[in-house]
Amino acid sequence: MLSTINAEEIGMLQIAHQTKASQSVAEGKGLEEAIANRQAHFSLTTRNSKGRQCYNEDDHVTVEIIDEQGRECATELEIIDNEDGLYKISYSPRNEGRYKVAIKVNEVYGHGSQFIVRAKPFQLKPVSAFGEQGSSVGKFSCPWGVAVNANDEIAVTDQFNNRVQIFSSEGNFLRSFGKKGDMVGEFNIPRGITFHNNGNIFVKDSLNHRIQIFSGEGKFVGSFGGEGDLDSQLDNSFGLSVDSEGNIIVADAGNKLIKIFSPDGKFLMKIGEEGSFTLPMHCIQYDRYLIVSDHSDHCIKVFDRKGKFQYKFGERGAGDGEFSFPECLSVNKSGQVMVCDSGNCRIQVFELNGKFVGKFGTQGKNLGEFTYPSALAVLSTGRVVVADACNNRIQIIE
Repeated sequence: MLSTINAEEIGMLQIAHQTKASQSVAEGKGLEEAIANRQAHFSLTTRNSKGRQCYNEDDHVTVEIIDEQGRECATELEIIDNEDGLYKISYSPRNEGRYKVAIKVNEVYGHGSQFIVRAKPFQLKPVSAFGEQGSSVGKFSCPWGVAVNANDEIAVTDQFNNRVQIFSSEGNFLRSFGKKGDMVGEFNIPRGITFHNNGNIFVKDSLNHRIQIFSGEGKFVGSFGGEGDLDSQLDNSFGLSVDSEGNIIVADAGNKLIKIFSPDGKFLMKIGEEGSFTLPMHCIQYDRYLIVSDHSDHCIKVFDRKGKFQYKFGERGAGDGEFSFPECLSVNKSGQVMVCDSGNCRIQVFELNGKFVGKFGTQGKNLGEFTYPSALAVLSTGRVVVADACNNRIQIIE
């Protein structure tokens, strides 16, 4: 019937919502470049003959990723159908090098649907370092925790000098507060530190078994905690972080719990009552998960926001994805989990599901080397600030 209508020139017949491969459009960074063993992403929009986004439940989208020898070269290929004509596609190149991504819609290659992509090796590189052993301004005695605020100021808990020092993103000293003691504004081995989005600084005053709160300029605001095993109390706790609701997450190591408090110190909930941890060092919230480094169990444990255990990754060792006394955590701009693998003197990077992405650092005193890295934080530029504790300095990597 279609042939007759066209031949007699008496009209036109078309299926209004039929998907046309030649009109469909693929776009995204994952069609330009990628990093080996790291997820790359792009999208496909299916369109009809008039170039309008359309969807048919019988549409079939396939993606082929091959190297220059014609071999499949990607893992974890996933095509998510939004059922509105938009498909979100992800994959992980196995190795560095050039490869071709070819997209078919209903077994037909679309216009411009074959892309040449180069996968680069994962790497971090040292940028700078500041600090050395000492007690004068800008020097450290085993710095343990780091945090950054919206202005990219870097706050450091200078552990055995019992103070907090604050620097610019270039490492220039700005101000400090605190001294040894147990009075208001004094510290006995400060460790965990975090900036709240209200501008306040929360500091884990570890051997005073309390959290102290300061203004951004270092003026004492308040405190909560106290030594003990009650819900509101702490026992030699370490890492601190802030969740997406502004609550304070405390790794209460001595009580083998993760505790969450309101910004004014009211106890809200705890995780780990069933012996979940041996020595929880730090907990951060990302997306719908709470991610915990269990220092003496040499692994990372992941829970949902209600505290229900989901999965863990890592075990004791020095290989890729293995740990030796992991300490603090952070999430980089790509949504990957970075871990201070302190005993192995390196930083390891993982996808949220625990897949190993890469590593950086070895033991030593040169730039890019560590002696017991304890904590890290991410600047707005994506650069990573690392407390290189036993080298008495802060390093910046990217």
